[in-house]
Amino acid sequence: MRKLLKPALIALLLLACAALLGLYPYRAALLPQTADLPAAEQRLAPHLSLFTPEGSGPFPTVLVFHGCSGQSELFMRNVKGWLLPAGYAVMFVDSHAARGIKDWRPVCDGKRLWGNERAIDVYAALALARSNPAIDSDRLALLGYSHGGWTILDALSYDGSAGHGFPATGKGALAGVRGVITYYPYCGFPAHLRDGLGHNAPVLMFLGGKDHVTDHQQCLSALDQLTGDRLQLVQYGNADHVFDQRSDLNTYQPGPAQDAQQRALAFLRENLGPAQ
Repeated sequence: MRKLLKPALIALLLLACAALLGLYPYRAALLPQTADLPAAEQRLAPHLSLFTPEGSGPFPTVLVFHGCSGQSELFMRNVKGWLLPAGYAVMFVDSHAARGIKDWRPVCDGKRLWGNERAIDVYAALALARSNPAIDSDRLALLGYSHGGWTILDALSYDGSAGHGFPATGKGALAGVRGVITYYPYCGFPAHLRDGLGHNAPVLMFLGGKDHVTDHQQCLSALDQLTGDRLQLVQYGNADHVFDQRSDLNTYQPGPAQDAQQRALAFLRENLGPAQ
């Protein structure tokens, strides 16, 4: 019996070592540096970019969270192009620059900065936005693309409770948020969408049926487990990742892009009220 037990123990030890070695590249994502809300605000403040429409404020404002590849000038120009003319101020939140991330590939590979860790940026950006006199703090919306969508949905799921790498921030962390829009978010493990959306803001989600980057079926599976009618889902069967704007992926599709913009603006008007 003891002769059989020793090889079994060795085999288990080898399996455990192999598992640990397999997880090693993900150590930064699995074990993030802890940051509370004041520290997150201080880190993020220099990396917020606010653009306001013509007229006098304070303006209803959309806070924008980029995807895993970061915040490019092209991305900012694309988003400003349809929000500013509609009368909404736009605040871009550069989570990569706030952490000194210059190589985006580990983020897209899941080896650094998961969306559940980045959720603290949502609370920090909102706190900073509410202190800006140009922003109407009672009329705020969150807009996230891919990794940014994951980030926002996890922030709604936590709803101020302790998260991945940060302590509880309190129920007021999402104060003023009247609507959330996500484009092709990541919904698989370790995203928390399946746990529900603690905050009660309405959500508009756009998915592409031929998305080769984030699996839209994971979002559909997660949504099947949610109850309530506050989430509006729009699917474009032939659309790929980043179907809504020009990018390095070359997946832009004008028809779905324009339809999504019209739906997003109608959603903002309904939930934030008229821009002017």
